[in-house]
Amino acid sequence: MAELDFAGVYADSKDKVWKLVSRYVFLREDREDLFQEIYLSVHRALPRFRGEASIHTWIYKITVNTAINYVKKQNRHKWFKKMLGSLRIMEEEVQEVAADVLTLKPLEKLNPQQRMILILSDVEEKKLEEIAEILKIPVGTVKSNLHRAREIIKKEVRKNGGL
Repeated sequence: MAELDFAGVYADSKDKVWKLVSRYVFLREDREDLFQEIYLSVHRALPRFRGEASIHTWIYKITVNTAINYVKKQNRHKWFKKMLGSLRIMEEEVQEVAADVLTLKPLEKLNPQQRMILILSDVEEKKLEEIAEILKIPVGTVKSNLHRAREIIKKEVRKNGGL
C-alpha cells in the first residue's frame, strides 16, 4: 500500500471531523483542543495504517475514541473540582493555579493509600477489583479505605464551609 500524505488526509477529512467533534463538545476552545488531539493521533498513527478499512472509517474511529476519552477526562476533572469546589473562598483576582492548589487541600488529610484509592476510584473510574489488583491489596481493604477517604473529604469540605 502506498504511503499516505498527512496533508492530503487532513484536507480530505477535516470538515467531517470538525462536525463530529462539535457534537461531543460545545465550547469552541474545547472543540479546538479535541480537534488538535485527534489529528495528533492521526499523524502519529498514519505510518501504521494498514488499509484494512477505508481511511475515513479509520479516522472516524480515532475521532470517536479520542472524543469519548476527552469528554470523560473533562467530566472527571469537572466532578473533582465540583467535589472540592466549596473550598474556593477566594477573590476573583486570585490566579486559577492558586485556586486549584487550594481545591486539593482536603486530599492532604488522606494517607497515601487512601488518596491513591480515592483517585483511582472516583477520578480514574477504576473498579474496586482493578484497584485491589493494582495496589496488591484485598478488595475489602480497598472498600474500607475508599469509604474512609470519602468521609474524611466530606468532613474537610464541611469544616471549610462546604457542602
